Amino acid sequence: MILTEETIRSASREAKNTTLYESFSFEKSFRFDEQEHYDLFISHSFKDKDLIFGLKYLFEKAGYKVYIDWIDDSQLDRSYVNKSTAQIIKNRLNSCKALVYVSTINIPSSKWCPWELGLGDGMLNKVCILPVMQGNYKGQEYLGLYPYLDYETPEGETKKDFWVNDQNDPRKYAELSEWLDGKSMTVHTK
Repeated sequence: MILTEETIRSASREAKNTTLYESFSFEKSFRFDEQEHYDLFISHSFKDKDLIFGLKYLFEKAGYKVYIDWIDDSQLDRSYVNKSTAQIIKNRLNSCKALVYVSTINIPSSKWCPWELGLGDGMLNKVCILPVMQGNYKGQEYLGLYPYLDYETPEGETKKDFWVNDQNDPRKYAELSEWLDGKSMTVHTK
């Protein structure tokens, strides 16, 4: 299932009743730990920060560790972005296995997200798109180069997980955790 804005907002509401929300405060100051490693770097428009908190909850509930700049590097000043900021983002990307590009209606106005996407592609060679549906989804043409994520319950399981899907062949996919560990998307006949 491609995630919808409503599904993510519902996850944000659910997260407010968990220890994740209790341990996180938008006013708290976090400093990035250089020794820390993450599964995913979440590239997104800051206009979607309420959605991103819900996505963080869904990813962590599925067992993934995610880097989100305004959460994990709250000392970064969005009103003063310079060459140093770009270098920090580049360093943080080095601490991640893959980049997830959260494609919403706000992403085309972001100056940073296309740069992060290209950087992630070049540095990690492991990038996927997470389209967030709001009405009819229409992404940028170049996003067709990358696999996309959806969120499903695996057969015989009760817990949902993220899946990496080939945009050109709907039969080719892999569980996100396996893809992060280097497994290719494979053709499934079922």
